[in-house]
Amino acid sequence: MNKKEILKNYISNLSASSKERNLYTKYASDFLDHAEELDRSAVLAHMERLKKRGLAPGTVNFIFRIIRRVFAVNDVPWPFLKGESPKVSLRQQLRPALGADIIGKMIETASIGKLNPDEKAFLALSTIYGLRREEMCNIRHEDLDFKKGTIYIRTIKKGRERYHLIPSEIKAVLQEHDFARCYSIFQLSRMFWSIVNKSGMSRLQSQELGWHTIRRGLKTLLDRSGLDPFTIHQFMRWQGGERGFAMDARYHATHFVTLDGEESISDEAEADKEVFKKHPFIKLWR
Repeated sequence: MNKKEILKNYISNLSASSKERNLYTKYASDFLDHAEELDRSAVLAHMERLKKRGLAPGTVNFIFRIIRRVFAVNDVPWPFLKGESPKVSLRQQLRPALGADIIGKMIETASIGKLNPDEKAFLALSTIYGLRREEMCNIRHEDLDFKKGTIYIRTIKKGRERYHLIPSEIKAVLQEHDFARCYSIFQLSRMFWSIVNKSGMSRLQSQELGWHTIRRGLKTLLDRSGLDPFTIHQFMRWQGGERGFAMDARYHATHFVTLDGEESISDEAEADKEVFKKHPFIKLWR
């Protein structure tokens, strides 16, 4: 086993920024330094080694996935079945959500002109729709129809792709952004912290925060708003089976076919109006 060649193959397949590349390379190199062969016993031994070092379960699981990638790029069969990754209990999982005061401060920073058009647009998409960073990266110019006032969201994690209404409060913000320009998820992550810092909250850098903490904050506040669970479920673009709405989602139309042969967006997008009435952040964009 040529460890240098194995590590070289892994590094050449990384698309992360220099900071993330260094982190991934560090963990991959640490595994290879201890492994005699690329096999199941070497991975299990390394997992135990990491636990003895006192690493958090989430970090151990993260390194497990890095090692799996090392196997994959070197065409070595992965010796584990689905579900055999290190377990992280609910109690051990860190799932922070940004409070309404912090999100409000970020929107205020955008409103007074301290953010550039790109930062402002992505902050609007995140705070209004609760988009993941990958979903924001996937939005293209053709996904927005400002005449109809709609945006099409391509989801990840087997979510439900759908149209959303664009509230008038953020229409101009989105129009100022060039959606023909592509961003990586790592650029989006750096942009998140740029917004936080420009908002005068650099002290938050010690926290494990990102765009997803806005998504969690929005979902939690919508839960408290009095909206029915199915409406929130649809707005967050979850598939039916994930949260007990399988039959409802299966029979909820994505569009109608009319007698004149035209397809029109269904009331799914129109249902956003009910969400917008109780949305915690829309009024902050006025």
